[in-house]
Amino acid sequence: MFFIKLLIVIGGFVFLGFVFVRRLLLLLTQNKMQAKLEEEERRLQDIDNKTQTVEETDDTHSAPVKIAKGDDIRKIFKKGEVLFSRKDFAAAEQTFINVLSIDETHLDANLHLGLVYLEIENYPKAEFFFHKLVNLKKDPVYYGNLGLALYRQGRLLEAAEAYENALSMDDNRAARFANLAHVYRELNNDEKALHNFEKASRKSPRNKDYLWATIEYYKKLGLPDELHSAAKRLLELDPYNQEVKKLME
Repeated sequence: MFFIKLLIVIGGFVFLGFVFVRRLLLLLTQNKMQAKLEEEERRLQDIDNKTQTVEETDDTHSAPVKIAKGDDIRKIFKKGEVLFSRKDFAAAEQTFINVLSIDETHLDANLHLGLVYLEIENYPKAEFFFHKLVNLKKDPVYYGNLGLALYRQGRLLEAAEAYENALSMDDNRAARFANLAHVYRELNNDEKALHNFEKASRKSPRNKDYLWATIEYYKKLGLPDELHSAAKRLLELDPYNQEVKKLME
């Protein structure tokens, strides 16, 4: 009988122990879950904070920025033109640079900046802006000025190519043929020099300098008929020129 009671008591303790362990495990599980929930909540809060920070930053960056309007650029450029016409090249240079700081592809500002550098004999900088221009737009004026900047640096073959490009787009200006002729003269290419002086003279028939240049080459290359014809034309423009009269004899 005693033994049975002992077993019942022991069984009761075992049952109570089992219940205690079960509750302990349940409590630990709940604590772990609570910890995970808190960790997840903190993570979501961090994400929310970061998102808010990004949005605030974006709002700051998207604030209106004052950009010069077309009228403002035109006013600045016009100021530069006035300074250039007054030969205030230092002030004109800075003004055109200001235009390019707003619109770096502004064609007229690039052109005038190149012309400023030609005037102050900074030929490498002039070349830079005329190269930039011909890459922005194929225009005979840009190629012509590029040819001049290269010529002033003694880069004759490149200058000839630039002038040829200008003439391929617009062959109506006598000065372009004359400029190309001068380049070929310095390259000792007499035939091409004469050819371009002839074209310059035909475009500007009353220009005595072009006629004289053709006469010199006719004489040098042994072309008497052409020399006589050119001398006759020159005498019509300058009837009292004794040197021309000697050529006619």
